[in-house]
Amino acid sequence: MSAGDEPIEPCCKDLATALSFETGRHFFVEDGALKLLVAHTPQLDGSDTELENAIRYCPFCGKPAAELFGRKSPEAGSD
Repeated sequence: MSAGDEPIEPCCKDLATALSFETGRHFFVEDGALKLLVAHTPQLDGSDTELENAIRYCPFCGKPAAELFGRKSPEAGSD
């Protein structure tokens, strides 16, 4: 987690495990959002390109990702 990122409380054991991998990280927190590394592509000039997507729901248990940071999800209506 980089400086300034909000702490995340994993919603399930599987997400906690996925976030714990150091090498070849797939799930990570950046800019206050849970993200997934979708593709890592080497370029002809020797550089690398990464495609990352923000995660809206935990892929393991379905909980809204906004709740992992103590925020309400945008889909949650106010009563």
